[in-house]
Amino acid sequence: MIARASIEWTAQLPAAPSASLELLRPPMRSPWRLGIWVATTAALLGALWWTVAPPELGGRTSFVEVDGTSMLPHYRFGDLVVLRASSSYRVGEVVGYRSALLHRVVMHRIVAVDHGRYTFKGDNNHFLDPEHPTRASIVGRKWLRVPAAGKLVATLHDPWVFGALAAALVLALGLGGGAKRVEPDPSTRRAAP
Repeated sequence: MIARASIEWTAQLPAAPSASLELLRPPMRSPWRLGIWVATTAALLGALWWTVAPPELGGRTSFVEVDGTSMLPHYRFGDLVVLRASSSYRVGEVVGYRSALLHRVVMHRIVAVDHGRYTFKGDNNHFLDPEHPTRASIVGRKWLRVPAAGKLVATLHDPWVFGALAAALVLALGLGGGAKRVEPDPSTRRAAP
């Protein structure tokens, strides 16, 4: 008796029209749209690489956070300065160099060049830097200054903040491309007997 009731119940189910099965399939994307998307993404990633890749990864960009007063009033504590490597450096340019005395990058203005050695001075200092580095010690010249952004970069070094930003990026990239469910046209639906 139970088996017979099951058979009668399934016999009463309406058959799904073949058109509704077609509507549930995800749409095929055209190859040219995919190609444009890939080319655009590659171009944007290339531009980003050219702009911010550090020398350790083959790029030409270094980031320095201002933490002193030697370059006041133009550069303040917490500013982020983007340095770009160049083929030449001239008197008057703000440049970052690796200091052998301080074991860090110092960002000061070039005031003289003599036989391949550079003389630096901080804009707010009343003395010249004691070192006279060569071109090999120069990291790059000032390309961009972002006021107070050095504090933000320091915050990004916190593993929790970096992890949260990475998770948000993954979610933003992953939530936009799912197939949309399309409801079948009510006029094609069969009525139940």
